[in-house]
Amino acid sequence: MKHSIRILLASATLILCVSAGPIWFHSEAREQWQRVYTGADSIIELNTASLRFEAGDILRAEFRTVLTQPESTGGNPTAKYKTRVEKIDFRLTDRQYRFLEISLLDPAGKLIQTKTAEGSEDWRTFKPGGVTERLFIAACSLTPLGDWKVIDYRFAENGAKETMTRQLDRLVGAGVHLDLDRAQVANDVCRSPSFQDKDAMRDEALRQLGIDWKSIGVRPEDTRAIEVKCEGSGWEPPRSLLIKDNNKEEMLMLWEGVFLVLKRTPGTGSHWRPNFDSLKRRP
Repeated sequence: MKHSIRILLASATLILCVSAGPIWFHSEAREQWQRVYTGADSIIELNTASLRFEAGDILRAEFRTVLTQPESTGGNPTAKYKTRVEKIDFRLTDRQYRFLEISLLDPAGKLIQTKTAEGSEDWRTFKPGGVTERLFIAACSLTPLGDWKVIDYRFAENGAKETMTRQLDRLVGAGVHLDLDRAQVANDVCRSPSFQDKDAMRDEALRQLGIDWKSIGVRPEDTRAIEVKCEGSGWEPPRSLLIKDNNKEEMLMLWEGVFLVLKRTPGTGSHWRPNFDSLKRRP
């Protein structure tokens, strides 16, 4: 019963779009579901390939709730769903979230209905210790957030002179820490970072960087590109670029004209907790 109530509340200002066919969600990387919550009558899983930073300091992720027993959709007592797939927007400037899309699937996995938010959809505040806050914390544990270590470096342009080799060698072994409220490379700390996913194939700003994708060992069609801006002092230049190859565990970070090769520090990321008091409102 409580799941039906949650659906009604979440969709109070949503537009109902009933359709049939394959599951609605798509992602460039292969879907990978990870359990993040276990309840008495349901489990919730996070699609780890769905995480995206959108414009306006929005973190977007997909979650799948699988019920122990099917429940009525509410609008049609004969139609029952067993799986609920939700695309949730988390606003990083405050403790706010909204349901962007909600899809209900029957016990056979067939799509029953999809509800899509209007642009005016109200934002809601996290309930301290509530399920949605736990989902947000789970999303914050995924790449690129967490602790990394510099294991190598690659030049962004083919044929670049290696006069910086000695300086770059000193960065090998340095730590890189990426959080919503702090980003640090070795001793350089940014206390107001912002993240935004970019289209590696079509984004004009990335094209202007003149990256030689072959020289850094990745194909743009297989990568996730994330721009990191340091609002305020701390980094010079005040922006970076993260390149995550969907087929590899390592991540590249553009730093002072070269790409640092990062490897996640074992045991980090999954226990990170956001400090809401330090998530400052941005202009």
